[in-house]
Amino acid sequence: MIYYKYRSLDNLKFLIDIFMNNRLYAAPYTSMNDPMEGHYFQRSGRLSSEFKSALKGEKDACGIVSLSEIPDNTLMWAHYANGHNGIAIGVEIDSNLYDIRPIEYDGLSQLTQRFENEPAEAAKRVLSHKLEVWDYEKEHRVFVQYEKFVNVKIKEVVFGRRVEPEERKFFEKLFTKLSHDGIQFKTEQRT
Repeated sequence: MIYYKYRSLDNLKFLIDIFMNNRLYAAPYTSMNDPMEGHYFQRSGRLSSEFKSALKGEKDACGIVSLSEIPDNTLMWAHYANGHNGIAIGVEIDSNLYDIRPIEYDGLSQLTQRFENEPAEAAKRVLSHKLEVWDYEKEHRVFVQYEKFVNVKIKEVVFGRRVEPEERKFFEKLFTKLSHDGIQFKTEQRT
């Protein structure tokens, strides 16, 4: 499956790193743009303070690469690709090496005492649930522990419809020179 990372073209250093090293940065959950990220509901019973502390530690140890399953969402282009002036990088990720989970847009995760013995799994559960308002992202998350990057195979680059032709030529040439594999170049579809 190809997943998409929407990016601005503004930060050349980060773009070069992605294409030269075939990797994406795994961010801490605290840097995500959803203010409810990492929050959860406690259902029946009481969660011990030891568990809450372990859960916080596990969430803090997680690195997350947020990706979309779609390359053509107008809101994603507007929010994450500099108002259609950026790119969507289509990547493949080895699911045998990485824990990839689709986001469930059913509200905040609900934890019960049955998670007390599994703080690592509880952390991923909490970080895999979002409010329905974010559903348009069609997000999948790659989770890593104590790592800063996820290795990817770059398959395609979709240019936003507002990228100027000369700028596109420059970036196509740059990405081709940096990439280890052939990349297919496309233009954002009008939706």
